[in-house]
Amino acid sequence: MTQTSSQLIQARVLTRHRVRVNDGYCLRYMVKTPSGPAVLDVAEGDFICFCHQQDLPRLQTMGARFHHSRMLELKSFESQPVAAVYLSDYRAVSELTRMATDAGIPLFESDIRPQTRFLTERYINLDLKGEVTELGQLGSLKHYQLHRAKTGLLDLPLRAVSFDLECSMSGELYSAGFYSDEKSCVLMVGEGPETRTVINEAGEELDCELIWFADEKSLLEGIVDWFTEYDPDLIIGWAVVTFDLALLHRRAQIYGMTLLLGRAQTPLAWKVADKFRPETLELPGRVVLDGIDWLKAAFYQFDSYSLEFVSRELLGEGKAIDKVDDRGGEIGRLFAENKSALAFYNLTDCRLVWDIFEHTQLFDFALARSRMTGLELGRVGASVAAFNHLYLPHLHRAGYVAPQMSDFGGLESPGGYVMDSLPGLYKDVLVLDFKSLYPSIIRTFLIDPKGLVDGLLEPEEDSVPGFLGARFSRHNPILPGLIAELAQMREQAKSDSNAPLSQAIKIIMNSLYGVLGSKGCVFHDARLASSITMRGHEIMKQTKVWIEEEGYRVIYGDTDSTFVWLEQGASDADKLGKQLVERINNRWAERLNQEFGLVSWLELEFECHYQQFFMPTLKGSDQGSKKRYVGIKSTGKGQELIFKGMEQVRSDWTPLAKQVQLELYRRLFAGEPLDEYLLLVSEKLTAGQLDEQLVFSKRLKRNVADYTAKSAPHVKAAQILAEQTGDSRHAKRGSRIKYVMTTKGAQPVECQTAPLDYDYYLQRQIRSVAEPVLQVMKLNYDKVVSSQLMLI
Repeated sequence: MTQTSSQLIQARVLTRHRVRVNDGYCLRYMVKTPSGPAVLDVAEGDFICFCHQQDLPRLQTMGARFHHSRMLELKSFESQPVAAVYLSDYRAVSELTRMATDAGIPLFESDIRPQTRFLTERYINLDLKGEVTELGQLGSLKHYQLHRAKTGLLDLPLRAVSFDLECSMSGELYSAGFYSDEKSCVLMVGEGPETRTVINEAGEELDCELIWFADEKSLLEGIVDWFTEYDPDLIIGWAVVTFDLALLHRRAQIYGMTLLLGRAQTPLAWKVADKFRPETLELPGRVVLDGIDWLKAAFYQFDSYSLEFVSRELLGEGKAIDKVDDRGGEIGRLFAENKSALAFYNLTDCRLVWDIFEHTQLFDFALARSRMTGLELGRVGASVAAFNHLYLPHLHRAGYVAPQMSDFGGLESPGGYVMDSLPGLYKDVLVLDFKSLYPSIIRTFLIDPKGLVDGLLEPEEDSVPGFLGARFSRHNPILPGLIAELAQMREQAKSDSNAPLSQAIKIIMNSLYGVLGSKGCVFHDARLASSITMRGHEIMKQTKVWIEEEGYRVIYGDTDSTFVWLEQGASDADKLGKQLVERINNRWAERLNQEFGLVSWLELEFECHYQQFFMPTLKGSDQGSKKRYVGIKSTGKGQELIFKGMEQVRSDWTPLAKQVQLELYRRLFAGEPLDEYLLLVSEKLTAGQLDEQLVFSKRLKRNVADYTAKSAPHVKAAQILAEQTGDSRHAKRGSRIKYVMTTKGAQPVECQTAPLDYDYYLQRQIRSVAEPVLQVMKLNYDKVVSSQLMLI
């Protein structure tokens, strides 16, 4: 290939790889540029790790297969100088790690992949700018050699498509749907006229190109052609990796086909055979975003993550099919009888996923998260990897390499502070929250892995004391500086009304403590985590003292929230709350300056005012509960009931129990009778008028066969359902089981044979939600519903 003169390039990194070229390896980045997709290669593709310089001769005499080493000015956390070791392939890294472990020789940063290290060391997260020379074409893409690179910032639209397959119960492909803001299409096995609309059985129409294929193999070829022609940067879907792409791969194997779905004519592949998970997917040049994973990453919570449930919750509409619970049978029927209606259903699923991404701003959130953390676009979770990407380049420039993984694991530090509550019914309760408490503690008290190493070497009077013997240096700490940058960026995101970016930064900031306390992080140290949580305990206790010195009573506290009862009431509770937090913040600023010579970044905020508030007792006790309460407060929409930790917010309670609990607390706060309502509910229940509200719904967390105890009702019901229907999928992990409690125990709704056990529902459901409220009103549950109990 003929090289041209160098030129400048700006690009967004979509996927990163290490590939074999000629007799060696290079780093390959599939990118999107303002002029289209391209490939950037970096010639040096070595794995790099570090060892103490004194250990290098021992590794050489042991036969370690590294082809080069270099003495560095960097040092380990043990203050010993280190050497860099260069290895050509992953097998050599594994062998070196095994040899070093057997010999008791520490290796550092041996788990960082070269394609990630290259970006990390240059502070490149999502976008880069650099100097390249053109190498020609790689498939249909422009191919460049990347010589110099640094972080960049691009405003670059990415082309996305929502993708969904329909198939038979045995997995044979029927159709493939594609939906985007540019183009909609369904590819279908069968014969029919080429159309621009599809019609469901209700006569509704959708704009959609319907293209026919003679058989499944032809459909697979058509899918490849469609991806090549439309060439999306992003593929979204619902379980799109674990179901759709995995199914494509399995069906292609039947025909001996290689699916060239990646850019530059690269195949859909998996790093581990038959392990179809997002982290094992290989699809160069295309980013796959699964709706379920990304909703969870953005901290959305639903009782069920089925597309039907989530779309109805968020969009107010569901799947274009009548029998959702028997969609496998319905899909088969539509394929046999009405392929246009099947295409309508297929495309509607694609559109629902697209609309969910738009409604929740998941596209923007995924981009913001990658831009902030340096994680591959599309990678969820990975808090430790994100921390390393943020921290390591600063650590190296400060003269250190990361430590070896600690021998001790787990979270030795205590959890967040939870105060004993004072149970009861209250009026006028203020909630005061410390804004980002743990990040603020890190920033204020200079808590930092490097700072701990330096602080223990400095005179005690020059460092900041922590807990468990920790001391932190005041000189150039890394982590507090990173948090300061993140905090400033979050405030700017809020000012710009950039909710996805603000949420991404919040999640990153709050994950930092968890990373330091995680056994999966090389920086894990009990002194670091404890210096955060134990300082949090101290702050919460002292804040309580100061508030009560102001003449108010603290009835509960949890991690970063303090609940203050205004015993005498207040004409303007909001104003009082703001005045109170200002005084407390001033006291913290004075104390930390006088005691430690530190600037306080602790910020107590006025969160809300509950006009009425209820803190229950523990079951069968006078002791106050924790993490459970109900309150009523004013919002822009009027009065709102807020439940925390109660049955109302749990997915494994019946709809009736939730409805009864909601109405009981509404009546409690409104001063309306409780006994009359409970008696009416019990009468309707035992008369069979509420049967539809008695269904439990719970998902299997593992296969039925893997449960050690089969006593859990939903496990029993799943086993019965699988046996009665002959469908083993009902006993598989992830299956959602709907069941009722009968006189013969738990039975699936589909196979109920025994009468409902109304006494069970009165005692285990209604009693459980009613007694905490009745106790306040000095009422006895048995007496309230006794007339009905006698009839059962």
